[in-house]
Formats: sequence, C-alpha cells, structure tokens
Amino acid sequence: MGMKIDKEDVLNILFRSDVKLTAQAYIKKIKSRFSVSFFEAKKILQQLIDTQELSYHYLYGATYVEKSFLKPVSITKHFILTPPGFQRRSNQNSIDPHKIEVMIDQGISFGSGHHPTTQLCLQAIDVCFFERQMMDSKINVAGADIGTGSGVLAMAMCLAGLTSCHAYEIDPVSINEAKKNVALNHLTKRIKVIEDYMKESRDRFSIISANLRVPTLTALSDIIFNSLKSNGIAILSGVREWEKDQLVAVYSEKGFKLVWQQDEKKWSGFVLVKKIC
Repeated sequence: MGMKIDKEDVLNILFRSDVKLTAQAYIKKIKSRFSVSFFEAKKILQQLIDTQELSYHYLYGATYVEKSFLKPVSITKHFILTPPGFQRRSNQNSIDPHKIEVMIDQGISFGSGHHPTTQLCLQAIDVCFFERQMMDSKINVAGADIGTGSGVLAMAMCLAGLTSCHAYEIDPVSINEAKKNVALNHLTKRIKVIEDYMKESRDRFSIISANLRVPTLTALSDIIFNSLKSNGIAILSGVREWEKDQLVAVYSEKGFKLVWQQDEKKWSGFVLVKKIC
C-alpha cells in the first residue's frame, strides 16, 4: 500500500469499530486517521477491495464494508475459515500446516464466522484443545453445540479432536446451512444436526459450546451443568461486556469455575469448568 501507510492500521479502523461502517464513513475515517485527501482515502479502500481483503456488503439500501470472505481468513492461532470452491493458485495461497481449515459457506443465517462472539468461541476452543490442552485424549469424547447456526463451532471442535458432536438448532434456515457446512467438511458421521432445543443428557458431554444471549444462557445453566461430565467444559459467548459479571455469577452458583475470559468489541467469551462434586 502506497504512501507508507500500514495496511493493518487501515484494516484495524474497520475491525475495531463497534458498528458497521458504510463505505463513505470508512473513507472519512481513513482520511482523518492518516491526514490524506478524500481521493487518496478512497483509493486506499479500493486497493483493499481489489486485493480481496475487504468487500462491499449491501444491506437495507446502504453499502457497508466488511472483511472479505472470498479467500481463506485466519480467525485464531489454529483455525482458518475457507469459502467453498476456493482455488489455491500458488504457494502464497497454501494453508499453514499448523492451521485447521474449516470450510464454511457464507449463508444468510449467521454469516461466515466473523462476528466477535463467534471469534471468541473459536479462541476459547483454541485454548481448550491446544494452548492449555484441557481435553483428555480418551476415545469417544463427545460434545454439544447449542444454537449451532452455521455449524462452525461444532465443526471446529470435531476437527480439533472431538469424536462426535450434537449440534442443536431450531431455525430452519440455520439447520439447512449447518447440514450443508457439515457435509462440506466431511463430518456428517461425527456431527449430528438436531432440529430441536437441547434437552438434559446427564453426564454425557465433555464440552458444550453455546453462543447465545444472556437470558437464554441463564435459562440453560442447569441443563448445561447436568449434561456435562465432571470437569466438563462450557464455552459461552453472546454476552455483552457489561453483562459478564451477571453471567459468571449465575454459572458460579451452579458449580462452574471460570478459567478463561476474553473481550472483543464489547462482547465477552468464557471458558468455565464443571467442578467435581
């Protein structure tokens, strides 16, 4: 990128914004941040569009700028999301052998996994399976994902090491997209997409993920606790920063211990462990 402007600095204006930015708003922020003309700021944005770093998204008559999903996107240290049909034309497009590739079709129910809450859950999966190695290596380690959406969390957990996962969803559009994505990743024998609410399954799962809002997570706290084995892990997100103390208090009272917590764009994610009774 010309004018000695760091590309990452430009991208961070967008990625760290708490609200979606229209093309015009983004150009104005680039102009102000780097003290360039409107023309130069527009040119910088166009370069990022041309190189598929960013893309335009049309919603309700306005044009927004978002991270592109036309090529693989690294989400965490271990997970990279890839659109179906992406063709790698050279060594520059090869996948880092230390990365786990999750293929996901950018559907209409819950996008392509770029939302901060999804990223927080993927970071939490990173922590549990790799950084802290909290998952045991026993055969037939089962998990669950409540409100699976695109299925990205269920797929990430299976690709990281789970033997099987129950992916619960009630939205018809999400159900179809989750099944499609599970098939794209050749995980149909390991992930069962269940068209229903999660019901208590006592001492069955080693890990449960739930990217939902606080009232729903609160209502599910007993089911999640009872469905986990001793020392089982709950990965939770969908929580605003100002709600996190409330959520942790609820889960602590049920018998969970908080072992990891992260914030991103005013959203919070958690890893909690079921204490041995």
